[in-house]
Amino acid sequence: MIVETKLIGRRTPFERRPIDLPDGPHTLRGLLTHLVHHEVAAYHERQAGVGVLRVMTERELQDAVAGGRVAVGPQERGVAVGAEDATRTALTAFGDGLYYVFIDDRQVSELDAPVALRPDSTLLIVRLTALAGG
Repeated sequence: MIVETKLIGRRTPFERRPIDLPDGPHTLRGLLTHLVHHEVAAYHERQAGVGVLRVMTERELQDAVAGGRVAVGPQERGVAVGAEDATRTALTAFGDGLYYVFIDDRQVSELDAPVALRPDSTLLIVRLTALAGG
């Protein structure tokens, strides 16, 4: 499955990443839970390398420049993140309408409704931002 994310109001392009599908029947709740657990694991992996001197390859440097951000200095470790708390937050945010989810160009609005997925399906998450002054 391909996961795309977009923050409305920013000029950055969609971020596209392949994610392995979980086994079994699928619901939006299950997909979001799987995605959050995947992202928390990736966050913990990145945090394990914080503070270690890292030398960028020429390709990594070019990619960072193309993305608009080159971080070369050691960073401080972020706060501890638990997968269960992060999942609860993501599901609450969906219920509060802070982001929309589309699977293969069809909006999914119910967490527990079954969803049909193929290995080449696209899950698009569009995060909304509040308008200022309104």
